Amino acid sequence: MLDDLRRSTTQDDFDFEEEDDSVFVVEEDPEERVNKLFLGMTAVERMFLSIFLFLNVCVLGLALLLATGRIVF
Repeated sequence: MLDDLRRSTTQDDFDFEEEDDSVFVVEEDPEERVNKLFLGMTAVERMFLSIFLFLNVCVLGLALLLATGRIVF
């Protein structure tokens, strides 16, 4: 079994045939790309929105903890 594996690695059985064009992704028109925006925002806009939302949750959570006396400065 191992001898067969060794022999198979030394053989050059690589088949370099013409590549199938259906494997490659065709770029879309920019006009069609606009329709794929989530909530009308680009990826960078969604990233900034998620960062701002995270910071709002952190600040409001800290304010709530301070107001209830759970943490003290």
